[in-house]
Amino acid sequence: MRIDLPAACRPAGLSVRLRTVPGRTRAGALHCLLAAVVLLSGCGTAGTQPAASAAKPAAEDPKAVAAALGPHVLVPGEGNDGKDLAVPLPPWPQDKDLVVLRQELRADLRFAVDQQSLQLVPGSDVRYTFVARSASGARSVTFEAIRCGSRERMMLATGTTDGRWTPVRTPRWEPVDRNDSTGMRTILHQDIFCPGRVAAASLNELRSALKAGLHPRAVLD
Repeated sequence: MRIDLPAACRPAGLSVRLRTVPGRTRAGALHCLLAAVVLLSGCGTAGTQPAASAAKPAAEDPKAVAAALGPHVLVPGEGNDGKDLAVPLPPWPQDKDLVVLRQELRADLRFAVDQQSLQLVPGSDVRYTFVARSASGARSVTFEAIRCGSRERMMLATGTTDGRWTPVRTPRWEPVDRNDSTGMRTILHQDIFCPGRVAAASLNELRSALKAGLHPRAVLD
């Protein structure tokens, strides 16, 4: 029996010849044949690398990444290693989910927070949809964040008249009471979301405080 090795596994002209020899049993010849098969299989893979290890990962497509995230706003420097943080935008608020806030400064305006929009960064930030409605029915819708420890707020997105979000191009933190003539963000920070400048421990705790209009720990401030 003659077996020729592949060219990649042998010098030119090299071959392996198996023959039965007088006095050898048929079983011995088969043993030699199996040894040759093992040799051939080893030669077929020697010096090669798996295809998977040779393949290079494709570069991430920014559009594909954005599509996977869904509607979002990028907050500079808030992610890991100082990278931008992608904050998901909540669904457009429904009237049935709005919790009206008690206030006495503006009788011509009503303010509410969408309880379904609440997002919590444990021990740090609370994000929420804020709705202001005038007596004529016109309303302003914004998606905002409050940072409990530093007493700051950030505008993340504004709503359009056709019920869509427009992300703020470069969101920035500012004092919670800046440009807040109604004082509602101060109330949200001090009495509901961040009593003692500490964020609520869970979304359920946030919703309970929002519905009550006062967090249980706020009375200790």
